[in-house]
Amino acid sequence: MSSWRSFLFFFFLMGMMIPIKLGIVPLFILMKDLGLLNSLWSLIFMYTAGGIPLSILILTGFFRTMPVELEEAARMDGASDLRILWSVLIPLIRPALGTVMIINFISSWNDFFFPLIFITDEMKKTLPVGMLSLFGEYSADWGTLFAGLTLSSLPMIILFFVASKQFMDGLTAGAVK
Repeated sequence: MSSWRSFLFFFFLMGMMIPIKLGIVPLFILMKDLGLLNSLWSLIFMYTAGGIPLSILILTGFFRTMPVELEEAARMDGASDLRILWSVLIPLIRPALGTVMIINFISSWNDFFFPLIFITDEMKKTLPVGMLSLFGEYSADWGTLFAGLTLSSLPMIILFFVASKQFMDGLTAGAVK
């Protein structure tokens, strides 16, 4: 059982070792065949697939540090597997979930590459790609560009302040015993 677990963990970590942008041509053909070009679903699938390896790495590290005795005590009290997950484990891994949420949101929010490739409709473009239209051939509207950059950073700042306690706890969880 342990060898399968190690193999599966290594399989997910391979997603961090191999850049997803290397396969952009097959991914473009896949999105075209699925009818997802110029659809926000293509971006949702790409960001989900790109965020899974780092999320697995962070959450696996957290689950490995959790004492097994907590699960055993809940099981002796008659809790089902779902009840143990919901009432015991999820409250304990909130810092890890906050860390995963912030990291994945920031990488998705700031991404320029996939929206540029998969989205062509002006109304569906993300902010980084949409701000590209503020650059002309010989000039740029710097005032509007910097105003857009400031507004586009607000959701990330708000998310960080809302989840900063979980984020800091998640980053320092393994540092102190």
